[in-house]
Amino acid sequence: MSGFLIYDAKVAVLVVVFYMFYRLLLSKETFHRVNRVVLLLTAVASFVLPLCVITIHKTVMLETVPMVSVGDFQMEVAPVERPSVWQAVLPTLYIIGVLAMVGHTLLSVSKVMLLIRRSERYPQADGTTLCVVKEDVTPFSFWSYIVMNRSDYEEHDAAILAHERGHIRQHHSCDVLLVDLLTALQWFNSTLSRD
Repeated sequence: MSGFLIYDAKVAVLVVVFYMFYRLLLSKETFHRVNRVVLLLTAVASFVLPLCVITIHKTVMLETVPMVSVGDFQMEVAPVERPSVWQAVLPTLYIIGVLAMVGHTLLSVSKVMLLIRRSERYPQADGTTLCVVKEDVTPFSFWSYIVMNRSDYEEHDAAILAHERGHIRQHHSCDVLLVDLLTALQWFNSTLSRD
């Protein structure tokens, strides 16, 4: 497990570096598709790059291992390494954090699905479904559903519908779930976000 924690620390460093470059170079740009692609690719690259191994050959002198002799029998004596408390605590804390984040995501998705299930649904010609809810919610989309409150629905605001349909066409729900999964694996690193 300590190998995985080292890998995860490398991922955390790459996430911070990529995000820093994004904030400096692209965050003010209005090319939303480019920003989306850059953010998704750098998030995935942060998890892939630490798996790449670069081998450099170097001659190393090995120390001799002490030998113990008993009569005609010889055996090597290797130092005994005792696991530290942190080798047990850190993996446990990490797993608890991942499970908490995944649980939070599952809870959020189930709340959205419950909201959609309780809504008045109006199928649209483009394959989307307009869901009108009693709750005061900001309009959002989830898969092929556009969720809005009654007052937004009665205003027939074409800009809101066009905006949410754009999210559906670009499969924004997949992006959100991917980022939520990556965030769960990097829960201790708060810079991984859904810009």
